[in-house]
Amino acid sequence: MSSTENSLIGSVFERKTSTAQSLPSSRFAKTPGSGFPAVQHRSKSAFARAKEEEKSSSNARHTTVPLVNPASPAKQLEVDSHTADDAMRQQISDENERRVANMTEEEREQERCEVLEQLGSGAADLLERVRAARSRNTTKAPAIPEGILIPNEQASEVSREIPIVSSLPGFTTGRNLSRVKSLEDFGKRAPPILVKSSTRPSSPNKASRQLRFAALTPADVYVYESAPVSPKRKAIALPPPPDFPDPSIVSLGTFKENGLPCKRPLSPASPKGDDRPVQKITDDRSEPEEGTPEYIRRRYFPNMPADNPSMSWMKPSSFISEPVLLRFDLTGAPIPAEISAALPSHLGLHHHADGDHAGYTLDDIFLLSRSTVPAQRTMMLNILVGIARRLGMQARDPNYPDRISELQGKEEELRKRILAAGLSAMNEKGGVGVRAIEVVRECIVDWDAVFDVEHAELDLAPAIMSVLQVPDFLTQATEIFTQASLPPESLAQLLSIVFRLSQESNTIADSISKTPRLLPALIQTFLLTPIPPPSDTPLPNPVALRCLAVLASSSRTNAMALCEPADALLRFITMLPPTSPFPESLATQLLIKTLRLYATLASYGLYSHIATSAASYFASLFTYIVSSKSKPLKVAWAGLVEAWVVCATDPHHTTPPHDILWSQVTSWGWGAEVLQLRQGITEDEGEVWAAIWSASSAWLEGAQVNGIRGGEGERAETLNTIQDGFSKGVEHSVVTASLEALRAELAQIHDTSLLERCQRLQRIGMHARVLSSVVRLWLACTPVANTDANTASPLGAPPFNLPFTELSSFCAFVVSHSLWSLVTGVEQAACKHLATFLAYFHRLSRHIPGTSPDLWVAQGVAILERQLPGQEEHAFRILGAILGILTPQFLGAMAHPSIWEKGGWSVIKPFLDYTIRPNREVYIAPSDVTPESIMRCTTLRLPSSSSLSSVPDEHRPTGLPLPHVWLTSPIDHLLRSGSSPVFKALPSSWDASEVDVVRASLLFIKATEEIVVRYSLNQFALKRSEMVFACMKVFMLEHGQQQEYPSPATGDEEEVFRDLVVSKLLSDLLAPFTLSAPSASSPSSRLPDIDLEQASLPFLGSGTPFYQFYTDFLALYDAISFSHPTFASLLLPPLALTYPIDYRRILWADFAHVLRTVRTPVDQVIAGDLRDFLYPVEKGEMIGKYAGALLQGSVDGFLRLVAVHHVACNIWPDLRSEEVGAEQEDVAKMLLKMVVEKGNGRVVREVLRYRQVREETVVYPPACFETSGEWIADRAEFARQALGSELHERLEGVFYG
Repeated sequence: MSSTENSLIGSVFERKTSTAQSLPSSRFAKTPGSGFPAVQHRSKSAFARAKEEEKSSSNARHTTVPLVNPASPAKQLEVDSHTADDAMRQQISDENERRVANMTEEEREQERCEVLEQLGSGAADLLERVRAARSRNTTKAPAIPEGILIPNEQASEVSREIPIVSSLPGFTTGRNLSRVKSLEDFGKRAPPILVKSSTRPSSPNKASRQLRFAALTPADVYVYESAPVSPKRKAIALPPPPDFPDPSIVSLGTFKENGLPCKRPLSPASPKGDDRPVQKITDDRSEPEEGTPEYIRRRYFPNMPADNPSMSWMKPSSFISEPVLLRFDLTGAPIPAEISAALPSHLGLHHHADGDHAGYTLDDIFLLSRSTVPAQRTMMLNILVGIARRLGMQARDPNYPDRISELQGKEEELRKRILAAGLSAMNEKGGVGVRAIEVVRECIVDWDAVFDVEHAELDLAPAIMSVLQVPDFLTQATEIFTQASLPPESLAQLLSIVFRLSQESNTIADSISKTPRLLPALIQTFLLTPIPPPSDTPLPNPVALRCLAVLASSSRTNAMALCEPADALLRFITMLPPTSPFPESLATQLLIKTLRLYATLASYGLYSHIATSAASYFASLFTYIVSSKSKPLKVAWAGLVEAWVVCATDPHHTTPPHDILWSQVTSWGWGAEVLQLRQGITEDEGEVWAAIWSASSAWLEGAQVNGIRGGEGERAETLNTIQDGFSKGVEHSVVTASLEALRAELAQIHDTSLLERCQRLQRIGMHARVLSSVVRLWLACTPVANTDANTASPLGAPPFNLPFTELSSFCAFVVSHSLWSLVTGVEQAACKHLATFLAYFHRLSRHIPGTSPDLWVAQGVAILERQLPGQEEHAFRILGAILGILTPQFLGAMAHPSIWEKGGWSVIKPFLDYTIRPNREVYIAPSDVTPESIMRCTTLRLPSSSSLSSVPDEHRPTGLPLPHVWLTSPIDHLLRSGSSPVFKALPSSWDASEVDVVRASLLFIKATEEIVVRYSLNQFALKRSEMVFACMKVFMLEHGQQQEYPSPATGDEEEVFRDLVVSKLLSDLLAPFTLSAPSASSPSSRLPDIDLEQASLPFLGSGTPFYQFYTDFLALYDAISFSHPTFASLLLPPLALTYPIDYRRILWADFAHVLRTVRTPVDQVIAGDLRDFLYPVEKGEMIGKYAGALLQGSVDGFLRLVAVHHVACNIWPDLRSEEVGAEQEDVAKMLLKMVVEKGNGRVVREVLRYRQVREETVVYPPACFETSGEWIADRAEFARQALGSELHERLEGVFYG
């Protein structure tokens, strides 16, 4: 087939050119007379320039159809022209159809695709309309009579259609671009770039006729989404959009003419080819309501049509596609969903695409908080401030009324996100930085309920500290302080953040001190302000002094670093509040905080020389303080005097030595001055009384060391001043009021909110300090010979009167209070004075008539467990007093002579001391400063609970409070002798064996246990499980020890537990916990016990399960026990049914061969109730183990009772606690048959006659086999059904014998 035959296009004829063809105009055709060419503005497009040139050319097209003036033979010409055109169309059509018929299907498809690519998807409709128009013109075109003129407005009706191509096979009419009209209506004027040259030959008779197009209207041109320019295609005008919406078409706007929208609306109901003119919008409608979408459109977008998609954001949604999210207003308050949909838009809360709901969601806020628009970012940070404040309140107070229930349980997660948003904007300037600091302050300072304490690590937000990245934050804070570009309020907020970080932990406090330029910038910005202060300069901030005091209390290193800048703070002392350039209230606060900072430094023995350097200023200060009514000022001054007096007591302990001398303190008369502070103080000012009594006590204690005749004159002078007050004066009322207040506060400490609990603990600490200081003063007023309670001589009369009976009963109430199990971490700071009071009272109790030595030991054991970190010196004193009382004479026959021959308590004293203070490098200062503490203390702050639990024992800063099993600590060190730090630090004089340590340890446990139980202090005695585990550890000690008193049945080198003294002590310790022991003698008879898995945690830790320890213990018993009765009895407690079945399976199955050696009687079992081993009744695999052991005869005593009980309960219906099915009934019969057929007479009798009633007291053997009743007949009938008549007759003698 030739290429001509394959073409779909007919013959191509060259168009005849016009006789008046115009040449292209030159660019410089209109050159002005000056000779310079006209300016060509490049802003004009080629299209516009072509239009201008066309207008200036001679063959410019007319915009109107010219008059047609045909010649006389017009009718004939018309007929001829129709005939010629029709013939040509028919010829072309026939030729095209012939060529299409000769094509293959692939060629047709290829040509069809090319046509569609050129003409678009509406090609079929376009051709259909062309054909319809041609047929209309052929049938309806009127003949033009000769000589008749046709008006211009009618010329378009007689215009001829030009046929383009006939319809192609396979094209169907579908959805088309209905806005595209027939070619004769496409316009009278078309841009040159849109006009294609025609390939049709002109009729010979109509050479002058030209094709004209209708003028374009704005609605006929539509701009589609831009696409990459293709160099292979020419730009063509695209048709307008369809009447039906098409999501693939993106509108870029509407052409506007005369200020009115001209774009025709999309209407699915419009018919195809609807050529009705577009109706213009009129303004005769009523004015819409203000704030409605239509009002906004008319007011701000008057040229936009109402149905424009870009205006849809103003319209309310017709349905809710998603749940309404929590939204917040501009203050951070949550907006309820029903309100957010009704709020007006002028509030500024309708910012998003969902215009129905006002407010910002959390995602909106966090996104906009990183906006590049400062105002927007500031607004979002302000919202986060309000949200963080509410979340912090509901996290602290469960009864907070404005809780955000949607965020319940998500407070900490949101806290981290809010903090991160604030930190990211801290370096910004202006309002963004101001609000960012406020956000950080809300998340760190105001979030937690913080004690107002300076001597404890708060450790309230360790997770937040990781988000904060403390070193980077401190660097940023330093730059902000140095630049001072933010408002003073923001700098003060940043200071409060640094202060709160200093309270968090000693590690962070060290980071603050080591951050370059931070402390100098802080001091310069907030303390060393100009004097007198200019009006535009901020005043000094007392928070900066508090921050310095906290940093100093964190470590001795930080305190030494603050000694140098402390000189500059003397300005707040030299200028007393009445003469200060600052407001009097501010000057007083600055003075108080400066005195407390100096007292903190003096607690390390530092910076006490300032008392000498500025003696005159301090003398003037005392005169002012006596006349002042400020209670905190008096407390601060008395605390500073107390610290300096302690430093002067032993000048060798200060840094540097002899920084202050006792002779100087005496010459200044501080002892008398402190007592002068009593003037005008009422009984309600207990805190002031406590400070005065503590300072006076320090003065008298120093006089006992440095004064004449042990400070006899100072004591007499003091007693003359205070005795009357304690008899019937204000002092007596203060002590009584504190006792009553403490009882009331302790009774209400439970079931309170966190905030109220913190407040109560602070009041408890204040009243406890009153009692501890008054008891300390009482002890300081006693003669020197009576200060050591162990060797105290009889006390004739007390120095002054105290309510001793009330104090004693209150101590008994406090030591047994559950408060001690509740307080952890920072709460211990409030209870520290309570522990100090107990320690002082233990010393005082020895002098109270009627206090026996064993009572004093019982008090000491109880009080020792209540001592808190920092009270190590008190703990050592109490421990020494207890060991001093427990002499051979006091213990009598309880103590074997061999124990004292080897050194007595000195053998275990190093281990007990290590339990109290495991880390010698850390020394926490006590509540009351001592000469020993100022030299050795490394920190004044109590460690947090996390720092105590997250480090090994040898690195723990303190061993207080003592664990409940502290008495067994020497045995723990023996089991780990290879790694024990105590063995590495024992003195060379220490020479004892494992047996010696075990003997002394067990004797100490036995003596203290008996004493505390005697005085009903059962909660301080070891529980049953704790005692069992302690004895198990003794059996786990290494064997092969040299025995001084070996067992007669063994050699000289045997296991520790075979030592006769050790064996006797083990039996004595376990006896109160056996079933035969009277309930009154059992320490745990009135207290709930714990299981062995919990009791073993202090020694094994969480990494080693007790089951592993028990497996090793059982294997050791199998290897070396030789049926040791105590060893065997320790195997039984884990067999209780409260423990997992693994413990019973390993003994009854894996170690079944050792059952013969365990012959512990029932009454010697270590248990609180025999029911623990009997109920609930065992089922399943263990029944086979019990039955097998019975049939083999390998069990006796307690184990035999357990086996008989569970086998019988699985057989007899009267012993079952519940109904069983037919399958279980058959198992019971099979089990009975096996016992009768294979068991000996004893086994058969015990199984058949065993009887227990679960709701009644357990009956021990042999009584449980000898009871009778109606149940015997029922069992006989059950046996007859299970065994048959023959076997039943053999068993009648057992049932009725």
